Amino acid sequence: MKDRPIYRKVEQWEIYDRMAGSSIYADTDKKFLPSERYDWTLLTEIELFRNAVKGCEKVLDIGCGTGHPSLYIAEDVGSIIGIDKSERMIEIAKNRLRKSGGNNVVFEVGDAASLKFSDKSFDAIILCGSLATFSDKTKSLQEIKRVLEDNGKVACIEANWQYQLTHERRFHGEGNFGFTEKGLIRYRYVRRLVHPHKEIDYRCIIDQNSVLGKKLLSDQHFLKRKTLKTEMSIEEVEPYCNDIEYDEQEKIDPETIARLFAENGFKDVVVSGYGVMYDLLNSAGLVNKMAPYMKELSKAEAAISRFLHPLKTEMLFLTCKV
Repeated sequence: MKDRPIYRKVEQWEIYDRMAGSSIYADTDKKFLPSERYDWTLLTEIELFRNAVKGCEKVLDIGCGTGHPSLYIAEDVGSIIGIDKSERMIEIAKNRLRKSGGNNVVFEVGDAASLKFSDKSFDAIILCGSLATFSDKTKSLQEIKRVLEDNGKVACIEANWQYQLTHERRFHGEGNFGFTEKGLIRYRYVRRLVHPHKEIDYRCIIDQNSVLGKKLLSDQHFLKRKTLKTEMSIEEVEPYCNDIEYDEQEKIDPETIARLFAENGFKDVVVSGYGVMYDLLNSAGLVNKMAPYMKELSKAEAAISRFLHPLKTEMLFLTCKV
């Protein structure tokens, strides 16, 4: 009989390395859809980064993934280097670069905690959702400070953990809930109250090429975000369960992200919020009607983000200097 799977801690880059194999990450012709909440946020992120580094000569994108936002802001800067620990993500980024025809962008594998660049090599550094994944944040921030020129800029985007905590009671689906004597309660909510800045995520790894794997997943269903209904028994699952792994992340809230940068010697730290445009339009039933104006509305949200209280927004945007 097959040995029972073991628990194994993984690093974030390993997870993204695996995720890169999905067709949705390999999509080189991104189309922004008004029906997708994430696409509204993505457009606003592009505008925020563009406004922050426009006119800079040498920009470093740490945790560039498959090329966002480097490819979108390249025309506004002299040159940009994107690094990521995931080799597969970098492969996709390079493929996107070839198709775009850009000549001022370079993608390569790299680690924020051990940057290969000389001191004062860049006049701006951007981080899009990568700070929370750094295993050694202090070391990484010191490296960022080292490779920045005097008065060099940093622009950093992270999900707002405080917002997620205060909105956790919303009903999203049956999969993340458990039941107690007092009724329905989401198990992650309790865990976050005890350890508010820690999330431990467990995954059961199943061979995608197995009979069960093919039952559970297909690229077509994944891309269309449709649930694939299937029948199975626990006996089917165990033979194909290669491993059970988990990862830990320190989540970021407005106070935490400001303190991290200030304690590591950065100055002029400003934290603002964004990520409200889709919700506003959706509540008014205007998402589809405003589709032709997605880019203009995203520019508007980026412009007013400095006036939005970060505790009340889903996403955080930090700017600072060295």
